[in-house]
Amino acid sequence: MARFSTSGKDSTFSGRKPYVLFLCTGNTCRSPMAYGILRKLLADEGITSIDVRTSGVMTIPGLLPTQECRHLLEKESIDISNHRSSQMTAEVLKRAALVLGMTSFHVQMALRMTESARGKTFLFKEFTGSDPKNGQVQDPMGCTMEVYRKVYREVRLACKRLIKTDLMQELIARANAMEKRRIRPRAPGELPPPPTDLVEVKAKKIAKERAKPAKKPAAKPKAARAKPSAAGRKKKPARAAAGKTARTAPRSSAKKAPSAKKKTASTKKRTVAKEKASAKKGGARRESAKKAPSRGAVAKKTADRAKTSKTRKSR
Repeated sequence: MARFSTSGKDSTFSGRKPYVLFLCTGNTCRSPMAYGILRKLLADEGITSIDVRTSGVMTIPGLLPTQECRHLLEKESIDISNHRSSQMTAEVLKRAALVLGMTSFHVQMALRMTESARGKTFLFKEFTGSDPKNGQVQDPMGCTMEVYRKVYREVRLACKRLIKTDLMQELIARANAMEKRRIRPRAPGELPPPPTDLVEVKAKKIAKERAKPAKKPAAKPKAARAKPSAAGRKKKPARAAAGKTARTAPRSSAKKAPSAKKKTASTKKRTVAKEKASAKKGGARRESAKKAPSRGAVAKKTADRAKTSKTRKSR
């Protein structure tokens, strides 16, 4: 019987049943959500021959799922508290029956790691057809609870549609037959490859959907314009001519030129101001000339000073 382990490096499926592998970046939000929801849906359908596993393309092993993720799943009676993050490896990809990435980055990382991922690795939402417009699942890490709820709804809808896909039904049927007959895979841990015909049909369907051109929005019908009457047609040219003349007229003509009276008044004011200024300057010069002593007075003062100095010396 297969066993689900949450300890050590291998923190998910450790048995020999075929499993679906969900990929995300940190393996703490989106892929644990898909893991818990899909396992519950499989249990409700009574399917025990398929298991679910998760991995992160850029993570550290042993990380707990986020509190928001656990809170949302607990409302649906899904407990993922024992989940621990695990790193994506080539061996995990090789043994997976189906690999589903949350974004195109995860898909490309898986395809670059090993050739065995080709033909069984797809975008999660694009493979299930849950959202034909946007095949990416947003990373809610560090976002609000509203973003977590939105991601949870998208993952839940995609998981419901995943069980109904032809490829998943074929995998379940093959796994049930193996479990009933107790047939083990050829090598320990090696899983049967998915049916090639269904994979090719699904790949072609996805390629066709991508090649379809985007639908252009339908053009809105133009409202019918009422035809003008004969009188209106005659008046239109006159109005148009008047509008043209008004538009083409230069802006300088719109400004009125100053009248002759205003010009004379302004020139009179300027002349009066100049006369007042010149009169003030002349008065200031006269006052300075009155206050300044004459040359004769200055000469007398100097002579008196010289005489007094001589008499002092003679004494």
